[in-house]
Amino acid sequence: MRCRIALVPALFLLSCGPSTESRRTDSATPTVATKETLYQQGHRFYLQRQLDSAHALLSRAVTMDPNYRDALADLAPLQYDLAMREPSPKTKTGLLRNSRDTYMKLESLGVTESDIYERLCEIATALNDDKTFLKFAKRNAEQFPYDRQYYNLTVAYFNVEDYTNAIKVCKEAIEKFPSSPFIGTYYRQLGRAYMKVDRDQTAEKTFYAGLSVIDNRIAELRKTNPAFATSDEYARFKDDKIGILISLKNLHTTYKALDKLANVERKLKELGK
Repeated sequence: MRCRIALVPALFLLSCGPSTESRRTDSATPTVATKETLYQQGHRFYLQRQLDSAHALLSRAVTMDPNYRDALADLAPLQYDLAMREPSPKTKTGLLRNSRDTYMKLESLGVTESDIYERLCEIATALNDDKTFLKFAKRNAEQFPYDRQYYNLTVAYFNVEDYTNAIKVCKEAIEKFPSSPFIGTYYRQLGRAYMKVDRDQTAEKTFYAGLSVIDNRIAELRKTNPAFATSDEYARFKDDKIGILISLKNLHTTYKALDKLANVERKLKELGK
């Protein structure tokens, strides 16, 4: 009897792609992070408000290139945002210092926007860093000579006890910005600076001039804004008026000007003070 043998043809599987082993090897090859990829990922996380992840990636990008402006421009406000949510005073202070330094780095690279100077002044105030506050308040006023910048500069000079320049800047601001919502503050700071250099009579005249200007501005608000009492402008004028009256109270108490003192106390009482 013959045995019949069935021959099964060999099947060859052809593939144009890499083998499984080859694909495994390729996928295991690490991707090299560049400052650009780190920034792009960090920027995306920042927009999504994933602050911790964004901070880690942006910090790595800046470590790779300390002059990388795009990453610095995200990192500076990010560090500020982290500080604002931080409950620990010590950690918050550290984050604010980091943010200050990053903003300063940006400014040194030629980024001279007013918002950067404003934020630097804000952070310096929070850190009680009067010298940094003055430094950038001056630069802000030089490049953006507007009423708010002058306001910051008057406060900065006063904080470092440079009363001569505080007087000079306040007088310039009063002349340049008579319609500014900061006009009451200019008079208030000017009077206080005069007191610091023992010019009490000039201070008194300045305070009363300021009160007159503030009262006129409040009267204008009443005419043009039915809800004036809830406006930010009125709140500022009211605060400045109270501040001026308190300074006048101190002056009149010192010089025992009883009639003037009684009048000032009456006005303070009307304002709830």
